[in-house]
Amino acid sequence: MFSIHSDPLAPLGSQEAGGQNIYIYSLMKELDKKGWSIDVYTRWDEPHEKSVSLLGKKSRVIRLKGGPVKYIPKNELLAYLPELYENFLNAIDHQNPYALFHGHYWDGGWMALKAHKQFNVPLIENFHSLGQIRFETKKQHQVDGDEADFFKKRIKLEKDIIKEAACIISLSQTEENDLKEFYAAPAGKIAVIPGGVNLKQFSPMEKAKARQITNLPQNDFILLYIGRLEWRKGIGTLINAVNLLKEDIPNIQLAVVGGKIYGKQKNLKDAQEYGRLLQKIEEQGIKDKIKFTGRIDHGRLPFFYSSADIFIIPSYYEPFGLVALEAMASSVPVIASNVGGLKTIIKDGENGLLFEPCNPLDLKEKILALYRSRETADKMAQNGYNTVIKEYFWKNIAEKIQNVYQKLLS
Repeated sequence: MFSIHSDPLAPLGSQEAGGQNIYIYSLMKELDKKGWSIDVYTRWDEPHEKSVSLLGKKSRVIRLKGGPVKYIPKNELLAYLPELYENFLNAIDHQNPYALFHGHYWDGGWMALKAHKQFNVPLIENFHSLGQIRFETKKQHQVDGDEADFFKKRIKLEKDIIKEAACIISLSQTEENDLKEFYAAPAGKIAVIPGGVNLKQFSPMEKAKARQITNLPQNDFILLYIGRLEWRKGIGTLINAVNLLKEDIPNIQLAVVGGKIYGKQKNLKDAQEYGRLLQKIEEQGIKDKIKFTGRIDHGRLPFFYSSADIFIIPSYYEPFGLVALEAMASSVPVIASNVGGLKTIIKDGENGLLFEPCNPLDLKEKILALYRSRETADKMAQNGYNTVIKEYFWKNIAEKIQNVYQKLLS
């Protein structure tokens, strides 16, 4: 596997470390249990990391040098990919030991495509997000910064990968539709297989106990966001909704979990987005209503989910949305933007609620619906939990991907 900007062992919650990292980590662990030997190649971006780390009995994370050993935004990685590929060839001594190449995202796809062409080994691709959709979303919601040239290169690369791939694993029906409509991807090449959730880690817990551990107020009505601090995540919409709700729900509190925003090691991009959001909060006079925790260890996330009255995903674009599954597995009601993979996971009015993206008034009404009816909130939470148990167990997901691998090998 190639996952250049997403090291599956990286600490989660900082810039560009999120759902893709969890997806690859979980998939590798399950496939390793089934007897597969997997090496995932990623870019070496932290000086204290080892060049090789074990992940399971037979699988490894291998870090390749490409540019300076520090964080580089993924949109700037194109220039370093040739060096990374040369170091991949050096790592295998120019003799290919692999039966399959599985690329993740456009940067991992670049590496997998190159290896596929050189060694004539089947290529599988997970895009995790599509350049065309990302660019259109960016144009709608963010006007600063001209990234048209980068997206032009990215979209061309994605089309090249589709042309050569034996199989494209799509995380949702929505993504499959986008692949066919915007990339002319042949339907026969696409396998729709969602991500999963670790049900041993995420499960229902008593709210009072969880709030004691997280140090969140016992008697407040708590909304929770978990994810990166990034424009497309729509945190600004959520902040606006809290401002609209302060009269209806006097004890409302929003906990924003994620972002490397504190201490000497804070991430510049995270800190910039934090500063932008903080200014918005101060202008609206709701600083006492919102708490930013910064990045927390992944092992502590279950306590935060279980502390929440409602979990909210306000993204402008979300190819899948693993955090929705984690919240549902914790038996917490979910409200999410009606976009991408979220509208595949959430059946509106049954196992959660959907709202119009970038519309704080609509979000306000959905929050009030659950606030005013405990019965409705409990029903959403129970149905969400049942959905995860039935459809998103990682063991079953890994079996489906294993079937793709075996079909290609045969």
